[in-house]
Amino acid sequence: MKFRKIDDKRSMRKPLWESDRLRPFDEEPEPDFELSERLADGLQWISGHGDGSLEQSLLRSVDFSGTVLSPFEIVDVTVERSVLANGRWERATARRLEITESNLVGWQAQFSLAQDVYIADCRADFAGISIGTAKGPVVFERCRFMNATFLGDLSKTVFIDCTFPGSDFSRVANAKGCDLRRSQLSGITGLMSLRGALITADQAVDIAGELATAAGFKLS
Repeated sequence: MKFRKIDDKRSMRKPLWESDRLRPFDEEPEPDFELSERLADGLQWISGHGDGSLEQSLLRSVDFSGTVLSPFEIVDVTVERSVLANGRWERATARRLEITESNLVGWQAQFSLAQDVYIADCRADFAGISIGTAKGPVVFERCRFMNATFLGDLSKTVFIDCTFPGSDFSRVANAKGCDLRRSQLSGITGLMSLRGALITADQAVDIAGELATAAGFKLS
């Protein structure tokens, strides 16, 4: 089992796949698919529809823009330098998933269950991220979430060096333990739904006016 360090006290599991076992996959999946140990390099599946599972695989430079996957189970998968823009993952179960250096603009991800999910260096403007149940760490690092929406259970979520201009957190159901200490919080709406989240004293000062407004005070 491989681990990724989150901070001095926490780590998370990385996807498990063996490169010498991956078989090339270069055509659109069937509408009902069960795929494992596959390498998709440069595959285009645009505005497609499907349901199924993907396990122990590497997706590199794929274009799945506008593709709807519902329901979808993704386990031990790495996604690199890819396009998921305007796609939808509905009723998704994700375990040991990594998405890096990818275009997630307008991506709508509805995770019924999320565990050991790492998303880094992605542009996720206008994205919608919903987590029904989080059973393990969900980490976003160096991502931009302009006008994005977050819903559901963020209790095991860590945001590292992320920005949220115009993002909406008003429908977050559980933020207790959500770690925002290493990100920029200016521009967030729905701050009162983040009760229990971890922030620093400096961050609290920076967003004092927005917090006061969210609490119903009138600043004059």
